Amino acid sequence: MSQKLSPEEVAVVIKAKKILKARGLSPDTDVKTICHAAGVSRKTGYQWANKKISASDPKEQPLREHLQQLKAEHEDLKKRFDDVRFENEGRKIAWEIHEVDKMLAEKKSTTAKTKSKKR
Repeated sequence: MSQKLSPEEVAVVIKAKKILKARGLSPDTDVKTICHAAGVSRKTGYQWANKKISASDPKEQPLREHLQQLKAEHEDLKKRFDDVRFENEGRKIAWEIHEVDKMLAEKKSTTAKTKSKKR
């Protein structure tokens, strides 16, 4: 063997050997036999293995937690944005109903006339 195994890999191999022994399978059992004993196809067995390996990577765990935190924060921000947008739409409708734009325009025009007369 040219490469050294990581501590996690050693733990997985030892656990696998113990499981094989407990189930009465030979330590040299191939993947097809293991999957047949589990009642799944080889393809499904490899899919399970890949999911389990990616889910158990200790380096990914903090990233997964951070991702979940960001997702929760994103949902909160979306809710707050929807609330603010709803309030702003309500204000726009209220301004239209009470003709606030016209009142402001009139106020600006009278203020402008007053300033020009004083000079």
